Amino acid sequence: IDFSKMYNSNQEYYLKLEELKNAHMETMAKLESMYQNKLYLKGVRALDKRNDTSPKICFELYSDSSDPLGSSASDASDEELVFEENGSEAGSSSFAKEQIEKMWDGFCLEDYIFCAKHSLPSSPARRKVRKKEKAWYPRITVPKPFQMTIREAQKKEQNVKSKSQIELENHLLKKQLEEEAECQKKFRANPVPATVFLPLYQDIVQRNEERRRSVRERSRLQLLATQKPFKFIERERQRLEARKMQLKDLSPPEIKIKVFRAKPVPRCVYSPDFHDKVKEEELCREIRIRMRAEELLRNSSVPNSRLALKETSKKKKHRSTEPKQMEHKLKIKSSVPDFELLHEKFQKRLLRQKKVKPLTVCEPFDLCTSYIPSNKDRILKDMQEDEEKLKETRWPFASPRRKPQSGAKPHLLGEGKSKPPKTTESTRRRLQALRNNEKQRRQEYLQELQEMEERVKQMPLLLERVTQVALFLNY
Repeated sequence: IDFSKMYNSNQEYYLKLEELKNAHMETMAKLESMYQNKLYLKGVRALDKRNDTSPKICFELYSDSSDPLGSSASDASDEELVFEENGSEAGSSSFAKEQIEKMWDGFCLEDYIFCAKHSLPSSPARRKVRKKEKAWYPRITVPKPFQMTIREAQKKEQNVKSKSQIELENHLLKKQLEEEAECQKKFRANPVPATVFLPLYQDIVQRNEERRRSVRERSRLQLLATQKPFKFIERERQRLEARKMQLKDLSPPEIKIKVFRAKPVPRCVYSPDFHDKVKEEELCREIRIRMRAEELLRNSSVPNSRLALKETSKKKKHRSTEPKQMEHKLKIKSSVPDFELLHEKFQKRLLRQKKVKPLTVCEPFDLCTSYIPSNKDRILKDMQEDEEKLKETRWPFASPRRKPQSGAKPHLLGEGKSKPPKTTESTRRRLQALRNNEKQRRQEYLQELQEMEERVKQMPLLLERVTQVALFLNY
């Protein structure tokens, strides 16, 4: 920072301030002489010497307040002269506030009251005269720049910087120097310490292992020292030894083998009545078998695969017979119709239909969804068949769902006479779990069906959906 320039600028500032003070004093003296001349010409008595010592601002304020209308017009030329003389100096002044504060130095209220007493009686007459004498004339407002704009322009010309700008520049320069010094530093890594290469972790692991081994050995020895046998173990051992000794003394028992002896043939076998009875039983058995076969034939139904083939064959037969039944037969009419009359009727009907314009009424679609038979029974039947036939692969139900069938016939092996095995607790629990699982699945399926039906019922019709979409797009 160049302090010599700042010192020179301060000296110039004080010199300009002194020039402004001197110019202000000269202008105030000129204004005072002009007002004195004006009052003398109008016949107004001059003020006393006491009033001459009062400040100029008191006189100006009183003259402006006592004669606002007449004096403003008459003093316009004088004010213009004064402003022309001091225009350049006032434009360069930037301390008007300080000068205004100095103007009130030496002000006395008694002098102001004395001036007002002497000049009040003649003020109304003077106002009336001035109103008649002086006529209104237009004045042009000359725009002048503000003092702050002039001051800023002068600062830019003189390149004067404020204290904050100087501090900011110093801060930025200091920061830049610090950054440059930091950038010039070179990074050098410290060498690896020697303690890194010491096997400290392996030593810790080895110590822990030795401590663990010693603790386990010590606890094992302590447990063996405190171990004592139970009394009943010793008693049982003695009892077993005594029983073995008794068994050695006893001789082995003799095993008796039963010899098979067939019973003699009964005498009734050789009688003729027995043969007749056997034949009668065989005949009754054949009749019973035939009746059972007829009953099964009546109750039997065609398999699904054969039933589908049968329905397709029926449809083909029906299609082949349709053209023969629907053959067109020509009917020859004996009388010729009146075409002119028919044409007139047609024209009248056409005119009637032209006059009437039927409105389009939206109606719901008659869809066939509600008429489709439900597959609920078939699905439940398939689920039941799956439960019976398919194998269960999940734990804990690892057993098959249906009973395994043996290759041989049960009536030949005598299964009909044998008793079924008793059901254990595990089988009962497994069967109960199967039933609960099946019941839960059925309930879930029925609930899904019900929710689906409710959703279908709550859905709007196709036309309503189209209108809703159109309204949504419009809004």
